[in-house]
Amino acid sequence: MGDTASTEAAGPPKEPEPPHLADEARWYTEHTALLISTTKWALLGGVAGVCVGEATRAFLWSLDASSRLVSLLTRGLPPYWLLPLALPACVWLIRTFAPSARGHGTEAVIAAVHQASGKVDWKVAPVKLLATVLTLAFGGSVGKEGPCAQIGAAITSLFADLLRLRDEDRRRLVICGIGAGFAAVFGTPVSGALFGIEVLYLGRIEYPVLFPCLVAGIVAHLVCGVRAPVPALHADMQFLQHRAIVPLSIALGALFGLIALLLIEAMRGLERALRRFERHPYLVAVAGGLALAVFYAAVGDLYAGLGTGVIESALAGTARLFVLAFFFKIVATTVTLETGGSGGIVTPLFFIGATSGAALSTAVGLPSSVFAAFGFVSVLAAAANTPIAAAVMGMELLPTELGVYAALCAGTAFLIVGHRSVYASQKLGFTKSAGLEVPLDVPVGEVLRAGVRIRKGSLTDFVHQRVRRGTGGARRP
Repeated sequence: MGDTASTEAAGPPKEPEPPHLADEARWYTEHTALLISTTKWALLGGVAGVCVGEATRAFLWSLDASSRLVSLLTRGLPPYWLLPLALPACVWLIRTFAPSARGHGTEAVIAAVHQASGKVDWKVAPVKLLATVLTLAFGGSVGKEGPCAQIGAAITSLFADLLRLRDEDRRRLVICGIGAGFAAVFGTPVSGALFGIEVLYLGRIEYPVLFPCLVAGIVAHLVCGVRAPVPALHADMQFLQHRAIVPLSIALGALFGLIALLLIEAMRGLERALRRFERHPYLVAVAGGLALAVFYAAVGDLYAGLGTGVIESALAGTARLFVLAFFFKIVATTVTLETGGSGGIVTPLFFIGATSGAALSTAVGLPSSVFAAFGFVSVLAAAANTPIAAAVMGMELLPTELGVYAALCAGTAFLIVGHRSVYASQKLGFTKSAGLEVPLDVPVGEVLRAGVRIRKGSLTDFVHQRVRRGTGGARRP
């Protein structure tokens, strides 16, 4: 009774008071640390941007010089007939001096960031540069961003060693090097830097590295001086005012997602088929080079090398391309990368996206340049799982009214491709559907092996059960 009486006398409990500005810690304690950290990473990002920008410019110069030299040496003979010699030479270079430089390069860099705190052997840079120059000069279907990503990662990793940075700082600096490589080689400072961050995870962005990566990307772009491969679009944009443009963008995004899925499955399928010949890499390279030479002779050499001219003409609306041009590029790229060629994958993604968009425009009767622009960013978003970078690239390169719908198209393609990627080392950060249970924080290449299941109680589960009942799948014998 006494306790009850004393409680009643004290009255009801007081509500907690909201915090006041006067209760905060002294502002200069926090902002001094922020100023020091911002200055540190502005300097590190700027230095990384200068180094990677200069290295990218040297790489692009070597590509141009090697193409001219090969043209002189072959004396009118198509260079791709020497691919049965060039691909084994690439295999020898990489196996002898830098095994981690194999394939399209970005894959190894992603693995280094996740597994070794960004530690990259400095020998990767010159070996990757030489192997990619050799592949492209003779007509291999690869891109130029993979070497730039590896070169950027190798330079910044060496820089971190010289400064004796902590593992976490090394990792951040190497990510800056990756983003700077993308930004410099494509002439897209913001979306290139974002790509370097976003490509590490499917569905997750590391915000602590956003500022220095933007600094590195912008500086690298200024130092390298490359212009973006998108010409001015002269198509009539009146159809963008039509009400059907939103569902049309979504439908196109779904188709581009399926095209990206076709590329991913083609690469994975050929990789599995060639595993039985792992002990004979040089024989595989010779066979791949011979297959490519015969393929180019049959369908034309538009699909050899970078294909930048085809991309630009498709975006300008002046290209007259075979309707299956995107499929031929998928075949050429898959064979090149899986049989020993060295190079990137993003430039082929641009080719596949632009040509597939141009092909789809013929079925609808709308401007091919607009559809090519949609495909340009959407196949990148889907195949690499980088929807934000692709959407920003659409805004960065295309007219504002077109970039908005290109971003919507890219977001749809990203969802449709599923939990797959051209980068098997990319880690899964979230599930693309609430109706699925997928293992998180595992490489994308291991997701299907670990198991993708329908989430119980979800709308997907409800539809699945109804379909099973309708087809008799749930009936007991």
